[in-house]
Amino acid sequence: MKMSQYLRQGKSENYQDAEEKGLLKAGDVARLLTKKFKEKISAAELTPFASEWHHAGVFKSGNALKGKRIYFFSPAAVEKITLEQVLARRQQPVKDTRAVKGWYPQYFRMTDPVSRRTYNKRFVGIYEGPAHKAPKGFQSLPEEVFKKAVQQKGKELKAGEVPVF
Repeated sequence: MKMSQYLRQGKSENYQDAEEKGLLKAGDVARLLTKKFKEKISAAELTPFASEWHHAGVFKSGNALKGKRIYFFSPAAVEKITLEQVLARRQQPVKDTRAVKGWYPQYFRMTDPVSRRTYNKRFVGIYEGPAHKAPKGFQSLPEEVFKKAVQQKGKELKAGEVPVF
């Protein structure tokens, strides 16, 4: 299929084949399941259960064109979807709110004044707060060791070096 035809029609050949096979679109399945379970279900919630997806046209996003995806379901697959499966995906994971203290490798972007090249430098960073917001590479420390680590905050770390507190 030529690109101009695809842009006019807004459906890929695979999309058209899926319609001919009688596969249901995610929006249709969402309406069916909403009636069946008497619980509002969106098409976006059903995408993990889809048997296939195809491009269906393009839309402008900023300065670029992006492809739109339509998810398809076989009638047999729709029957296997339970309300419990849909609701289980809605639940957010429980956040770890316990207070933690420790250090993490903190990176700063540096510029060489002569060559004007940029590079990352590692430093000792200190974090105190809830565990679910801890930065990448965070390592918890006992209270007495943490006090020593605070004194080394901002110390430069060489490649592969692990600080000794």
